[in-house]
Amino acid sequence: MKAVQFCKSILLVSSLTLGFAGLAHAEETLKEKTVEAAKDVKKNAKQAGRAVKDEACELVNGKMECAGKKVKHKLQNAGDEVKDKVGAD
Repeated sequence: MKAVQFCKSILLVSSLTLGFAGLAHAEETLKEKTVEAAKDVKKNAKQAGRAVKDEACELVNGKMECAGKKVKHKLQNAGDEVKDKVGAD
């Protein structure tokens, strides 16, 4: 009878340990998702800001004068995408 009780105790402790380990992993995943979402918001804000600058430049100076800046901004956006995919900050 003591052996059965001992096995139940071991099973209970094992279940609780694995359950808490799963919660800790879930919190870490949530934190990672939050950090990733913040990076995406920052990247999208940069891209939107560059697009606004491009449009404003075209309105004021014309397309030909702003072509270089527009290309530069597209390269910066592509660089941000690469950094995001690689995971660099």
